[in-house]
Amino acid sequence: MSETLFTAEDRDLLEQSAFATLALSLPDGSLQNSIMWYRAGNEDLRMIAPEASAKARALRQSPRVSIVINVPGNPYDYLEIRGHADIVADDAAARSELRSIAKRYIGDRADRYVDALSNAPRVMIVVHPERVRRHRSTPPAARGG
Repeated sequence: MSETLFTAEDRDLLEQSAFATLALSLPDGSLQNSIMWYRAGNEDLRMIAPEASAKARALRQSPRVSIVINVPGNPYDYLEIRGHADIVADDAAARSELRSIAKRYIGDRADRYVDALSNAPRVMIVVHPERVRRHRSTPPAARGG
């Protein structure tokens, strides 16, 4: 892909410690939403999950995802990302990435957090956006409504 899907304003939001809501389809066809930490790469988003988790198993079968990231403090201003996810089954790489991600959210406590996790293998979820859309609005109270 020669052209970025993320605008400069999208990048500003992606660099904040906002939470991502990851939506995916489970093997039985039902939908699952998960609140996730993430880190934005140049053209992707990275998240971490236990290898044995329902989300990792589901993404192996159906990699289509949708993600919403709200502007902190304004749920009416958000970024919607649709695309597909690859599962990288490399525990060492996933834990290294998790350290970087955790530093965004919990700062100096990140290393202790990652070190305290069980030895159960982790995977990296790499989301490749195909459509990115920014939705902007203000809360009804701010509009006088």
